[in-house]
Amino acid sequence: MKSMARILNDIDPEQYASLVEIYGKPTSLNFRAKFQDFECELVRRSSMKGRQHDITCFIPYDGGYVGIQKHDYADTGIFRAPSGGAKHGEPLVEAAKREMLEETGFEIELERFVLDMSLDVVCSEGTIPWRSLVFLAKVVGGEMVPIDTREIYAAQITTREKMIGEIADLMRGSGWGGFEYRAYLTEQFFKELDALNL
Repeated sequence: MKSMARILNDIDPEQYASLVEIYGKPTSLNFRAKFQDFECELVRRSSMKGRQHDITCFIPYDGGYVGIQKHDYADTGIFRAPSGGAKHGEPLVEAAKREMLEETGFEIELERFVLDMSLDVVCSEGTIPWRSLVFLAKVVGGEMVPIDTREIYAAQITTREKMIGEIADLMRGSGWGGFEYRAYLTEQFFKELDALNL
């Protein structure tokens, strides 16, 4: 359901306004998902360090989109859009470029701000707010070889149809709240892309 996105403390309002001015006004959506204990711990650790967001990029390439797989779900068939967060004081655009390079090996440029997703991470000890800034990006250099191999297990090109079909089904069947969220985010991204004629 659509609503005004929450402004979380770790996203600077001036930077956010600049993103909107340069890359367009995103559609704001809310989602709520029950996370497993190990997922909650990961989100909680990030939140305690002052980060409650990620920047997600859908990167068209070679007839499909760049997908990444992390070690904790290696060989599951699940490849999702790469994402990562800004370090303290790091501009959001530079963070997006750095994270995409680390996770995929590609140098990218942001093209369109598509979604501003607010997520309620529901845990046994309460709810943790999270936010995803979701962009369409383009490859401007590099090759598809993940640099951060400690975090990233593999990268590959996958089709839109597979991302919203087979992979989304695998995500929802995993029992992970994070994957339930990522399946929804992916479907909404492509709906918005169609609405924008991109």
